[in-house]
Amino acid sequence: MNVLILGKGRIGKTIFHHLKKQRIRAFFEEKKVKEADLIVNCLPGKVATKGFKLAFLKNKDLIDISDVDFDFYFKRRKQIEKKKILVIPNCGFCPGLLNFILAFELNKKGTEKVEIVAGSFSPKKFFFPFLWCFEDLILEHKIPSFQFLYKKRKKFPPFSGYRLEKFLKFETESYFAPSGLEYLPKKLKIKNFTFRVLRPKGFFHFFKFLESYGLFDGKEKEILKKFLERKKEDNFTMAKIEIFFQKRKISIFLKSFSRKNEKFNSMQKITSILPLAIIKEISSGEFKEKGLIFPEDLAKKEKISKKIMNFIKNQNFLSFAKKVEIF
Repeated sequence: MNVLILGKGRIGKTIFHHLKKQRIRAFFEEKKVKEADLIVNCLPGKVATKGFKLAFLKNKDLIDISDVDFDFYFKRRKQIEKKKILVIPNCGFCPGLLNFILAFELNKKGTEKVEIVAGSFSPKKFFFPFLWCFEDLILEHKIPSFQFLYKKRKKFPPFSGYRLEKFLKFETESYFAPSGLEYLPKKLKIKNFTFRVLRPKGFFHFFKFLESYGLFDGKEKEILKKFLERKKEDNFTMAKIEIFFQKRKISIFLKSFSRKNEKFNSMQKITSILPLAIIKEISSGEFKEKGLIFPEDLAKKEKISKKIMNFIKNQNFLSFAKKVEIF
């Protein structure tokens, strides 16, 4: 199997590394697209749709990890089906891994509420690890989010719902934020759905300080990016998914950790899991479907979803814990 990886950033390099270990041929050269059986799109948000356009033009299957809206793909479902290619969008950490796990556990009947908290932080106080695309990180804290409360879509400004948290005995904070999961409540019939991004305590004030001095604009942003990304510390990326039913509650905890001098940081590790699991199934010949398939759709395909879930749980760089409470 030949895999073309678009984007030679942190996530692209991580997937390349793991595919080599699986003895799957991977390459970054777009000019070799004819040789590819599959394209993995890891491009930054501002050019993210290029991955789909290339796959569609060249009739190649696509796994998309980049930040492309659900609606972009949903509107092109018929075109994708007509081309008879496989397209799996929203295939990173969030959206991606969390969509899959949530749908895998979800009982559509009687789901009262879903609460998700996810993000990255460092054990060092105060330091925020800039672990992925700097521009996308800044943008997610400058745009509003949409939460689903009592079957109604509600709009919230950035940093709404500020809340102090304690994770792994470390002081953190969380707030409502965009997640790429906003379409799930309607699709999975969830009455109440909230997503909170997790950051180290003090990040809100740090962000506002930088913003107030115009350091997210023009040349200043490039200087700031180099300065902040140069500093390395130990880092966690984690998520807590809580699913509330009428008489029970399911809690799932995910945690990835990296030392500051490791080859791959915790976000790289956790983001690579779902695409690697899917590529493994495709390369083995077990998964042959075509069309537009989102991660939550994969979770409803019993045979392949169990294999993917086993792959997720068996990664030595991911801690996976599940707890069920009966009321």
